[in-house]
Amino acid sequence: MTPPNIILIMTDQQRADHLGVMGHPVLQTPHLDALARTGAVFCDHITPHQICAPSRASLFSGLYARNHGLVSNGIALDEDIPLVSADLSAAGYRTHGVGKFHFQPILAAAEHRFPDSEAFWSLPESEGWTGPFYGFETVDSLIGESVAAAKAGHYARWLAETAPGADRLYRPDYAIKPPPDDCDEVWASALPDQLHYNSWITAQACSALRRQQKDQPFFLFVSYPDPHHPFAPPAPWCDLYDPADMPPPHHRRGELDDMPGYILETDRQEAASSYVEFLNNPGPPREQGFMQTTQRMSEDTLRLIKAYTCGMVSMIDTGIGQLRAQLAQLGLTENTIIIFTSDHGELLGDHGLIRKGPSPYLALLKVPLIITGPGIVAGMRTGLTSHLDLRATCRALAGLDEVPTDGQSLLPMLADLTLTGRKRLFAEFHPRVRKDTYNQTILKDRWRLTCYPEQAAWGELFDLDADPYELNNLYHRPEYKAVKDELNAQLNTDFPPAAQAGGPLLATY
Repeated sequence: MTPPNIILIMTDQQRADHLGVMGHPVLQTPHLDALARTGAVFCDHITPHQICAPSRASLFSGLYARNHGLVSNGIALDEDIPLVSADLSAAGYRTHGVGKFHFQPILAAAEHRFPDSEAFWSLPESEGWTGPFYGFETVDSLIGESVAAAKAGHYARWLAETAPGADRLYRPDYAIKPPPDDCDEVWASALPDQLHYNSWITAQACSALRRQQKDQPFFLFVSYPDPHHPFAPPAPWCDLYDPADMPPPHHRRGELDDMPGYILETDRQEAASSYVEFLNNPGPPREQGFMQTTQRMSEDTLRLIKAYTCGMVSMIDTGIGQLRAQLAQLGLTENTIIIFTSDHGELLGDHGLIRKGPSPYLALLKVPLIITGPGIVAGMRTGLTSHLDLRATCRALAGLDEVPTDGQSLLPMLADLTLTGRKRLFAEFHPRVRKDTYNQTILKDRWRLTCYPEQAAWGELFDLDADPYELNNLYHRPEYKAVKDELNAQLNTDFPPAAQAGGPLLATY
């Protein structure tokens, strides 16, 4: 029997609760909801790192960032690290990737010759280059998101050839609805949606399916850069949701006073900066994630950010519907596994914060995971699962032997609704600038404990049963000392500090 085809669809910075099937009160995702009705929906799926590049490398390798080396944006993934794409290619799969990869620094110098960098695309060798790349035989690449995506890569070249000068329409100074005064990274893009990178990614993925030989299984990676900030959907997606209908964020007045002090210190730095200016002139390294409070932001602006985020998700959902229709037209549905997930989440005003950053709130760690296809029993799955599990899962789906990783195959859970995930998982954040923000997290039973080895006075402890939105930090409460000590002992024994792990920092981003 021919092994199943596997399509891995990934978004960037999409929270677990931003799907219709997960109960969002406004957001409409009919095509992803249709996948969920016929597949397994994992309700407690966790990324081990809440930053783009480390999370992606962990998903593909099945390893914690400390073990694969790409511990922060600005580092390149070692090409000798075994990845699921290479596993499947070696097993006879046709492997192709479309969209954002982010395995290498986007701003790395040309001397490194990284295809994931902007500088590579100014080199003569970029002409006609389509791979190989980290186990993918061929790729249709896109570098970055929003304004940055039109600068380099296959998409940028396609846009320049198809609509010369259209790249400027990504910029906020051409917006059909300009940014509000209190946030420069939320606007309605003037770019026609058929020229937008989300539409291009869908079209390239459908084209790859049409080129596929039916007697060879394939692994197709489809990676959308949205709904990552800046929050700038094109029409009609910018008008799809009324900001007034957006649910309020989960936030308690004064809650950040009980959190590690760097959060408010970082906010003062970010308040004096501009994300759009950073895209044009990155300057010296800044902490990844650009976490910032919403205290200088009006309620109207925050609601607009949330509405535009929903618009971006709906745009991607429509593309996924087109991809599924192409599969059906080609007669490939019955033997194709579809996996949908995101690299990490987004704060979206929860805790009075936007974007992402060092503190591993569940709004950042918990991401969607849907797996559907032949042999998969439909229904909700509970218990902790991780991006670390997806390499082992894909290998098992393809009939390959187990290999050592930090994850475990989800295949038993896919076939049995009664099985649940782990009781315990770890996560980790490696900083680029403030070394004292390095932290380790253990999720176990009803608790999340986060420790900062470089700052013993900092810490986070949340009772997720009593406080599912993590509004009350219990770390310094004496009545929780026994819980804290027990979790901390397990963390230090099974996941000891590794603050110095990782390869060399080669670029700002």
